[in-house]
Amino acid sequence: MLPGRLRVVGLLVVMTGALAGCTGFAEAGSEAQPADVAVPSYEQADGAPGFCDSLAGSRHLTAVAPAMGVLAAERGNVEAELELATAIDELRDVLEQVEDEGGSARLEAAIGDLVDALAAARDDGVTTAVRDDVAAALDDVGRLVQPVCRFPT
Repeated sequence: MLPGRLRVVGLLVVMTGALAGCTGFAEAGSEAQPADVAVPSYEQADGAPGFCDSLAGSRHLTAVAPAMGVLAAERGNVEAELELATAIDELRDVLEQVEDEGGSARLEAAIGDLVDALAAARDDGVTTAVRDDVAAALDDVGRLVQPVCRFPT
């Protein structure tokens, strides 16, 4: 997947680009540490919904790519599964905010698809199809939130 396909939040660009070669994380033995928050430089734009701040302040979405890399090489790794579970919980909270704040049905569906794809990675292992589903869902979420949240690019 080409990172140039995305014109979204730094978070989603980094995660999607990393997913393209997620097995390299585990094979190289590197332990990428998640950032304190997904988009540290984000300042909520005038009129931007609260879910934008929640996405930018996420503490676990940045761990998705490394966790998937670990799971691609070592299915059942409890630590990596926990990272995905925590990211899923964060996304469910964002989804609830999107619903409460009257966000678009397309964004709700995209976040739901991302949650489902991450759950499949956690529960069934990281296959090429699962990795592609996660990458596509990240693309969709990023494309839909960027015009609303106006994350720094």
